[in-house]
Amino acid sequence: AHSGRFPLADYQIIMMRILLLTLAYIVATCNAAAAAQMSVGLRQRMLTPIVVGVRRATMNSSQQRYATKSDLIQPSVTSVSRGGTAICDSKPPVKLLQWAYAAAGMATTAGWGTMAYTTIRDNQPAGAMMPCWQHPVFARIGAMSAASLILGSFASLAATCCESDAESWEELGDSSPSFRRQNLALATTGVASSLWVRFADVVTKIPGSNPVASHQSYSGIMQSRLIGAYGSAGLLGALVWARCLPEDSRNPLTWPKRIGDGVSKAIVSIAPKDVNDPVQVKYALITTSMLIFTGMQTVCNMPVSVIPSWTSRRLSRAFPIYTFLGAVTAFDLKEATENGRILVDKNYRYLSSGIKGFGALYLGARAGAICFDPSFPEHFGMVNQVPGLAVAAMLMVGLTLRSDER
Repeated sequence: AHSGRFPLADYQIIMMRILLLTLAYIVATCNAAAAAQMSVGLRQRMLTPIVVGVRRATMNSSQQRYATKSDLIQPSVTSVSRGGTAICDSKPPVKLLQWAYAAAGMATTAGWGTMAYTTIRDNQPAGAMMPCWQHPVFARIGAMSAASLILGSFASLAATCCESDAESWEELGDSSPSFRRQNLALATTGVASSLWVRFADVVTKIPGSNPVASHQSYSGIMQSRLIGAYGSAGLLGALVWARCLPEDSRNPLTWPKRIGDGVSKAIVSIAPKDVNDPVQVKYALITTSMLIFTGMQTVCNMPVSVIPSWTSRRLSRAFPIYTFLGAVTAFDLKEATENGRILVDKNYRYLSSGIKGFGALYLGARAGAICFDPSFPEHFGMVNQVPGLAVAAMLMVGLTLRSDER
């Protein structure tokens, strides 16, 4: 097990502290708004006699003659009426959220880089040596293609907050069709990444090894830092998603139904509305391929699950966390293309750049392994068993490099 100090460790601690302070602020504002919502009626009833008396004292006789009770009563809490019920909704701290998303994106990227560096190297487990120095270099570059998706997603959320003038959390959620979906996707990836770190020794176990050996097993401070980085980012996404829901959907008991309905709707909407639009077709195919990659790596056995990561048992079960994020991103871009917003809104440009960056790094790593790794193909045993899938994956990822212009 590796628990030594990694150069990014101090950086992760700083990012985690920023995230925790931001999350504490969001939780505090949510609780304050909830308390205000519950007590608004009580406060108005208690303050009504006092307010009426002060109002009457400051009015002249003619004003008092024609003033009604509703004219005299001033609500003590700013409220918005929905369906006849007065509720309170605080203004979202968009500037603070921008910094929080930036910190979360950098912390998550640092965490993923730590995993790629410490898992793809010599002596993982002890005695397992790389055939040459080029082998881990190109494997790490391929794994780090996921970082482009991570940064693109967090940057798009920060851009939405930057451009939003929302007066309530619900308005912030409605400011972009992708905002809630990206937050929920990042909450999912944060939880999944934390679980992978916690059970890395089980996930990367080498079959038939005696004594039992794994490619990775985090413990101690390194495990805590990685789980803290992923968990804080996931919690940020979950809290913002929940806070931005419409008022009639904020009951946690309704969330499974809402999520299930949303996922079902997205699945049956993957096909492009206009098959003559090559950009819509591109993102529909990327969404489909990313979902297939996620399923293959999650539920299939070796050697199928080594595609598309090419990392054998080291990171092949962690890579689908981010192909899932890629599927969500591609679907958002397909919808933006259908709505004519992909070349207009800044948040979609960040998502598009994330997809393109993923494709460029992934294909560059594959080309480097094939052309410049002297151990290819002898030491790519898993990939050699599924050459058709490997080629198909590269062709599908190649679609990411196509321009968003028609």
